[in-house]
Amino acid sequence: MASKNGTGVEDDEDDYMNMTFEEPAASRKSETLTQRKKRLAREAEIKGRPKSKAELADEERKKRDAALKTTTLDTSNKGFKMMAALGYKPGTALGVSRGDESQTKDDRLLEPIGLEMKDSRSGIGADAEKKRKFREEVEAQVEVEKKQKVEAGDFRERQQKEREEKKMEGQMWGAMKVCERLEEEDEDAEASSGENGDTVKPRRTKPLKSVNVLWRTLVKQRAINERDRRMRYDLQQSLSKRPDYNDPDEEKEDAMALGRKAETEEVDIDIDEEDEELDEFATLEVSERLAKLVAYLRERWNYCFWCKFRYPDIEMEGCPGLTEDDHD
Repeated sequence: MASKNGTGVEDDEDDYMNMTFEEPAASRKSETLTQRKKRLAREAEIKGRPKSKAELADEERKKRDAALKTTTLDTSNKGFKMMAALGYKPGTALGVSRGDESQTKDDRLLEPIGLEMKDSRSGIGADAEKKRKFREEVEAQVEVEKKQKVEAGDFRERQQKEREEKKMEGQMWGAMKVCERLEEEDEDAEASSGENGDTVKPRRTKPLKSVNVLWRTLVKQRAINERDRRMRYDLQQSLSKRPDYNDPDEEKEDAMALGRKAETEEVDIDIDEEDEELDEFATLEVSERLAKLVAYLRERWNYCFWCKFRYPDIEMEGCPGLTEDDHD
């Protein structure tokens, strides 16, 4: 029973006289009919407006990312239900299970194959084809660079060899001139040592084949140059003089240039003759011909081409060596 207080009112009864009532929250101002129509029309317009490509792509990307983050199959998925009916259990691989006695490692997939999205509209094998072409282009570029390096090295080596051959060729012509000069000095010494000191008459031009083959090229080239000079001079004079005109004041060299000496005719015939010995010598390398000339100078006259000095005896004491490198 409820107890009564001094006033005779029960405690559990509400004292409505002393109760305070909170003011209810202000209700939202009711919309007018016009405002409600505008709001509904605006919402309908938003729902009915087709989404742009960017919005659709963004929604698709969000759905794809959410699906890719989930590695397990959804139990509500129809495919999962079909596999479960066939005995599939989550966390296990598909197919017949292998016994414990098998020593082969179980490499079956426990998770579904990942999804790889293609951003382009190319075919399935287009990426592999692009990779193959790119690899072939890189390999071809590497081969081209290697070939360029080899060609650059060969070019420098060839240039260096050509410079050395040109230098040795100049040295060879110089050695030929030294041989010719020393040979003429010996001949002049023999000619001037006649009985009673009588002077011997000047020597006639020697046949080309009687010249040592080591410097025969020099003599032949000089004769060819002289013949060319005579031909030019003869042509020039023929334009200004009659063929039967004989100038008493004409110098000896000019007379030879006009071809009136039998000696010049003999030289011309000698130049045009075949010379197998000279041709064989000319086929040798420049370095080999130079070596032969240097060796002949040392053996014949005790002359060192590199020292530019004729030693008094065969020992050639003081000469550093046989090659140019020995004299550096």
